Amino acid sequence: MFTNIFRKKAAEAALAAGPSAQYDLHGIVFTSPAGITAEWLAEPYSFGSAADLGSRLAQIHAEGFGEQRVGEFVLPWADVYSLLRHPEFSAYRTALGIPAESSARPRILSRGAMMDADFTVLVEDWVEVSGRPMRPAPKLTGRVLQAHDTAMLVPESVHELLSELAHFHATQAAERTLAFKEQAFGRIRKLALASGCPVSDYVARTIVLTPDRLRMSLDRRGEGDTRLIEVIPGFEDAPAGWIQQFDRLPLQDSYNVPDGPALVRVVITPEVKAVLAEVKRMPGRRVAGARAEAFARNPFALLGESAHNVLDPAEFEEALEAAGIRLETFQPHIERGPAGEVQRVGLLIEAHGAASVDSEIAWFEAPAELERFTDKLDRCIEDGSQCVTWSGHELEIVGHSPDHLAQLRVSLREWRCPRLWTATEVLDLGNYSDRISGIGVETSFVVPVIARNDEGQGWFPDNVTLGFRVDDPEAPSPRSIVPITFGEIPSLRQSVDVAAAAGLPDVRLPGLEAAVPIADARRAVEALERAQVDLLRREFNPGNGGKPEDARTRLVIKRNLEEVDYTEQRAEALAMPPGRAPVVPLSMRSGIALKPHQQVGVAWLQHLWQESPTRCRGTVLADDMGLGKTLQLLTFIVSCFEAEPELPPALVVAPVALLENWRNELARFFEPGTLPLLLLYGDTLRELRVSRQELDEDLKHQGITRLLKKNWVGESRLVLTTYETMRDLEFAMASQPWSVMVCDEAQKIKNPAALVTRSAKKQKVRFRVACTGTPVENTLADLWCLFDFVQPGMLGALSHFSRTYRQPIEAKTPEQVGRVEELRKIIEPQILHRLKTDVVRDLPAAVEDEACKALPMSPYQHRLYEGALNALREQRDTNPSAQLQALQAIRKICSDPHGHAERETRSLPVQRLVNESPKLGWLVHHLKSLAADRDEDHKVIVFCEFRELQLVLQRVTAAFFGFAPSIVNGDTSADPRASENRQQLIDAFQRKPGFNVIILSPLAVGFGVNIQAANHVVHFTRTWNPAKEDQATARAHRIGQTRMVHVYYPGVVSEQFPSFDVRLDQLLSSKRKLATDILNGCSDLKAADFADFG
Repeated sequence: MFTNIFRKKAAEAALAAGPSAQYDLHGIVFTSPAGITAEWLAEPYSFGSAADLGSRLAQIHAEGFGEQRVGEFVLPWADVYSLLRHPEFSAYRTALGIPAESSARPRILSRGAMMDADFTVLVEDWVEVSGRPMRPAPKLTGRVLQAHDTAMLVPESVHELLSELAHFHATQAAERTLAFKEQAFGRIRKLALASGCPVSDYVARTIVLTPDRLRMSLDRRGEGDTRLIEVIPGFEDAPAGWIQQFDRLPLQDSYNVPDGPALVRVVITPEVKAVLAEVKRMPGRRVAGARAEAFARNPFALLGESAHNVLDPAEFEEALEAAGIRLETFQPHIERGPAGEVQRVGLLIEAHGAASVDSEIAWFEAPAELERFTDKLDRCIEDGSQCVTWSGHELEIVGHSPDHLAQLRVSLREWRCPRLWTATEVLDLGNYSDRISGIGVETSFVVPVIARNDEGQGWFPDNVTLGFRVDDPEAPSPRSIVPITFGEIPSLRQSVDVAAAAGLPDVRLPGLEAAVPIADARRAVEALERAQVDLLRREFNPGNGGKPEDARTRLVIKRNLEEVDYTEQRAEALAMPPGRAPVVPLSMRSGIALKPHQQVGVAWLQHLWQESPTRCRGTVLADDMGLGKTLQLLTFIVSCFEAEPELPPALVVAPVALLENWRNELARFFEPGTLPLLLLYGDTLRELRVSRQELDEDLKHQGITRLLKKNWVGESRLVLTTYETMRDLEFAMASQPWSVMVCDEAQKIKNPAALVTRSAKKQKVRFRVACTGTPVENTLADLWCLFDFVQPGMLGALSHFSRTYRQPIEAKTPEQVGRVEELRKIIEPQILHRLKTDVVRDLPAAVEDEACKALPMSPYQHRLYEGALNALREQRDTNPSAQLQALQAIRKICSDPHGHAERETRSLPVQRLVNESPKLGWLVHHLKSLAADRDEDHKVIVFCEFRELQLVLQRVTAAFFGFAPSIVNGDTSADPRASENRQQLIDAFQRKPGFNVIILSPLAVGFGVNIQAANHVVHFTRTWNPAKEDQATARAHRIGQTRMVHVYYPGVVSEQFPSFDVRLDQLLSSKRKLATDILNGCSDLKAADFADFG
């Protein structure tokens, strides 16, 4: 029967697998609907009903499965089984016509004895799981059994058995030697038993093992020169007495090995015999000393050429690892500073295990330890050793090891003589700005304490304890903490305000023994107020405030809080002469032309620079968003260096997201090499930090360890860094002279008590620029702080300034109005504030859509809104926190009713989401109209701050438009070296031709993001601050925009209830109008603004 099966022609054995496929001896044959199979696979959707099959075959063919032939695609049986093991393609089984697996097995029997010339092994019949023969007898076509009109695929183990039988029968009788028959019988018997096939008595009783692979077990004893390794050869199913027979007898072609009552015949193939011969040459199967090291490093060299075919390298590595032998290589790893000095030395060690290569850097603790290692390595190389042991590692000695030794010795000599930072250098006040009064712990100040009662729970009011902590190193109790409640915050605010109004320098807060400076107390109370609001919104971030600042040794600054401790003179007349033209740098790229307002801005900066340092020390650049402040500043800085090449470097401090924008703008507008650049953050910062070995003991004792390498600036002319780096490395940063210092997004330094503010004011700079579109966010103290950085002393001490000046909106009396105008005149020469609408004539207008602000609520939304509004009314007379929570619920219902009411929104049908959320329904309808207008290539930014709602927007867009828009949040990487960073996502959005949508968080685009390709901006959720909304809109409506930008603020309304969206829009619009005067500022809305809502 078996002989007949394998002698059938493929054509005769063909069995239909489906309308376009057949099974034959070789595999599954798919008939192509195209004359050329490649055309079918390349364009499957051009072939109607064959499209799905063609697309699947194209995918598997791309992975190396199957063969293309004229008019057909063949999937060999070996590929069929490989596909079924594939984690992704196994799901293609039904689509490719691969039958289910059969439980039937062939019964194997033999005829004659192996000594007989006509000995054979064949399939007698097929049996069911029960062992009964299948009747009628099934038909085998390739690897498919046909029985009872059902096609079933034999298991892969049976496929291997049938392939071995086919090989046996394809071998001519004259070539079937005894050795061939023994080896073939052994393989067939093994496969039959492994696949659960019934066998005849002769096959069952005749045990012939024909190992074609060996497994080596190793037993290691001793270390170094006394190491000994015993080699134990084995193989799969080796009988228990195998190794004893191998040791007792000379090398044989075959062995009869007792295995209990049975006798197992082991037939050795020529290649296996060659490897066993090498093992026989080892006395007692053992290698020792240097030979053991050589064997562990390269066993194949000792076991002969055949070892590569007989031993599995992965298995041998497992054996090495099991014996505690790992191949470890090494090479020197030397960290150097910018001046080339050795920072530390280590070994990069790679441990080659069975499944992986593990690497680590083993650092030498000191030069003395490195010297001991180099001496030992030298001895081992001289002795011809294969490895050197060190700190538990066995490091292989190879051809490059002498070179590595020489490199380590050179590094040792350099490391022994490091250039230490000394306390004499670091603590010398002559290295710092005149504004530094000393070095030590800064004077007494009060900080808020905001702590969780249960660290395992979140940040919410009931789980938080509040308090004040006074840090005074001279006090008997330097860290006294006074607990307070949320209800006491208003009285604390009143105490501070009363003391400030009375002109007192200090205030005694309830519960504190000592008075504290007004500015510090105000900062602490404001931090608690912000924390209260954020906690109720569930938006509290412990990194935003409330953390006690370290009382570390720092540079102590003259703060100008209660009196003017430090001042820099400013000339009375600083006005720029009319018609002054800017000096355009020669290194600006050809074809780049400054716009008229940018020319004015550069000329103004250059004018003030020429007045520095004796008549002017800096400026506030407060241009509106989108006017090209970065280009103006770069042009100014480059012109300074072209005029004075020996100037100290310039410094730009900015949020990390903006630093890459500075880098890109420099490359875009100026020739390469114009300003050699140092990016002082990320990997570069880590490389420039000093180790403790580069500090003298005095610095370590004082805790001054955050320093940079000497000459860390190198040849750089422009340094870009973050506010946090400037704060943490103030000794290194403040001792470096700077020509120009730019604080971009200078809102970061508007708090006089913040460490970043103080660190900015400690820098030794000729000319300072505070760059911000909102110089006043909350109070005029913001403006004072910026000018205390730019021109210290010009606005006097903060306490006097706060008593003297009011914001225009607060100025009620003629005297107060006069003071406002007085302030304008004082700052006017050193502040430049221009709006897009005033200076950019060719910028298309931004058009606000009014119709979408009054979308009728859905019945579903109406019910939710009514319940939340009733809750707000009930809580009106209770505490502010309950009121704020109700407002937050109302706000969410307006934009995301399902997110408020449903536990899980992912399973809700898309159509229900759209029908029950008016804003979502409006968005889909509007996007459809934009997508249909193919000539305009509309691109839409949808701003939404809630993450779950962002996912809903993405899902709905994908359902209606066939693509999932990217989502960019604040935690998306700003570094272009990351794979999916923010700029890459935005660039992909802008590059895609035609209609496109992107979903952004307004918090992710606070700065440094330009999206001029967008001509529609949808604020799906509103922020609490119009300045933040305008900043978001300005990502599209900015210089370079050639199209009209349409802005949408969708909102919902009800005829029965007051609309929260309408009220929010009115409040934001009112604040937006007031903010046109930069002295008014633009603070966040508060719960009190909704006191009469509802």
